[in-house]
Amino acid sequence: MFVFLEVPILTKSSFLVNLLVLLGFTYYNIRVEKEFSPFLSVFIVFNLLFFIVAPLIQINEIVSVGYKGTGSFIQAFPFYESICIRANLYILIFNCVFAFFYLYFKKIITTKTTIKKEYKNTPIVLLFLFLFCIIVFLINIQTVIFQFQHEYYEEAEQTSVSKYLIVQKFLFFIPLAGIILSYFYLKSKDRTSKNYKFVLFFFIGFLTILLILKNPLTEKRNALGPLYITLLFLFFRKYLSDNYKVLRFMFVSMVFFFPLMSIITHSRYSLSQMIAKPILLYKNIEYLSVADAFNSLHYDAYPNFLATIDYFDNKTIVYGEQLLCSLFFFVPRSIWESKPDTTGFVVGNYLIDKYKFNWDNLSNPYISEGYINFGFIGILLFAVILSFVFVKMIKWLQSGDILKSIFAFYFAIYLMYFLRGDLTSGFAYIMAFLFAVVYLPKIFFLFINYYAKK
Repeated sequence: MFVFLEVPILTKSSFLVNLLVLLGFTYYNIRVEKEFSPFLSVFIVFNLLFFIVAPLIQINEIVSVGYKGTGSFIQAFPFYESICIRANLYILIFNCVFAFFYLYFKKIITTKTTIKKEYKNTPIVLLFLFLFCIIVFLINIQTVIFQFQHEYYEEAEQTSVSKYLIVQKFLFFIPLAGIILSYFYLKSKDRTSKNYKFVLFFFIGFLTILLILKNPLTEKRNALGPLYITLLFLFFRKYLSDNYKVLRFMFVSMVFFFPLMSIITHSRYSLSQMIAKPILLYKNIEYLSVADAFNSLHYDAYPNFLATIDYFDNKTIVYGEQLLCSLFFFVPRSIWESKPDTTGFVVGNYLIDKYKFNWDNLSNPYISEGYINFGFIGILLFAVILSFVFVKMIKWLQSGDILKSIFAFYFAIYLMYFLRGDLTSGFAYIMAFLFAVVYLPKIFFLFINYYAKK
């Protein structure tokens, strides 16, 4: 790519410097780092694909022929070499600060002796959790049917943001908690134990419900990818047991598998339509340009960062306003009427107003969120925060608490979407998942164990 692509030499050199830094991260992750850290592995793959490979291909397209003759990125932001070099410098600084504090926090945050957490009265909790999932499924049966009969975007347009978050990102993930608890219970017990068959029934039931609620035909990739890779980790851990395996798996998945998944997950047609007319599947392939994925809106993180820099330079900035929107995502706009728009929406409208783009709901990468909130200081601050979160998640992954451990791995894979942004959606979805898989089951255990003592 660096030899044959028609990219200006200074721009290409700035990408090369960032690549060399990433190669250093890669060597550390797979050769030096003794702890299992899928978080750093995914961070490397994200940076490589979204901040080096994709932008080089996009800039080459612009410089050689111009994207569709416009000389702009796919979201209509023009190619300015000065802004690209500046953005690459910001990414370089972000990655270096992140690396320094990642190593620093790993030294000062010590790992406690791992004691496997025992969940008492697991069969009873599974019973109540299973009944709860059945109730959730029955209440939302019309939503499930609607998903199978209509394309994803039609459902999103007809559902409020708060309802979508509660139903799709919280309630529909609860069966995963039942799968985790029942799976580990079955692994720890003999088949002749009195509750074994009951828990096996719950395990099959939870798995069935989850596969109905979260499947490639009705769900987007930002939920499916982390979920199914987490299930792979849960059931076949040896295939994702070290940093090299995770890095290799995520790279291959992002380059080959996930672009192919978009044929279904980003379909213009419903499941029933594709079954009735299989030719529509082929039309999806033509429409989605799977072979040209790196030059599509799926890989718009870098040009959106460029647009955010341009926005920051030309607009009046209220420092921290966008961060308030992310941290208090759960407050409805009906209560907080002046609640800020998400960063992707703000930058999208900026592109519409200034560059005549036609879409207002864009992604916005994590580094860009730091910049739009606090400028250059925000880049440093967000790098430190991310490194701290990574190290804390490593400790969760190593803990004897199976719920926390599986959540930590899910978060590692989810980073591919969290880092792409925007921050409000990414933070809201992962918090909903945290409550569904970790805290709700713990509340069940708390109540059951409390009344069991009486």
